[in-house]
Amino acid sequence: MDFGILYDGEKNSGNDVRRVGEEGLFEMLVEENLAALGKAKFKRIFTTDPHTFNTLRNEYPDFGGTYPIEHYTRLLLELIRNGRLATRKLGYTVTYHDPCYLARYNRETEAPRWLLAALGLKVTEMPRRRENTFCCGAGGGRIWMEESAVQERPSEMRIREALALDGVQYFVVACPKDYTMYTDAVKTSGSDGKIAVKDVAELVEEALGWLPR
Repeated sequence: MDFGILYDGEKNSGNDVRRVGEEGLFEMLVEENLAALGKAKFKRIFTTDPHTFNTLRNEYPDFGGTYPIEHYTRLLLELIRNGRLATRKLGYTVTYHDPCYLARYNRETEAPRWLLAALGLKVTEMPRRRENTFCCGAGGGRIWMEESAVQERPSEMRIREALALDGVQYFVVACPKDYTMYTDAVKTSGSDGKIAVKDVAELVEEALGWLPR
């Protein structure tokens, strides 16, 4: 792929600060990001973060920033389908967690599943999925909040839900916040050795089989 990144020119998209009420800081970040993007030449923007995906796609246009935005699962699927990435079949049994800002807010539920199918994975669905997915507990700025009084966190509930499925080896995510929340939840719920959290990109890497370990 012919791609570029903004290095120091890239700032946080502002999703979290807006959700916690820092509208002024959000607008400052938007202004700085629009200035950086205005100096770049590109056809599409890809992001690994559904929160950034939602903010760039649905909120930046209010400030004059209208761009083609895609989640990285679409890119990986595209590269596999057109033969530019040759992958082997992995054969694992997995369950996939739909990120809220990808599925609930933007109705992107198929690309990650098509991608997992292309890797030869058997996907066992959890009861709460697609547009009715369950929150990991990090959205809306909650990832920064103290939760010492909570008896069972949403992320721990979700891991328990996944463990009730038959034969699932991996809990697959497609969001950095999900990865953080669920990796921690596996430990705090005493589920180490019972299930492991994997980003879908890690499974693509394994299916390629030629990257150094």
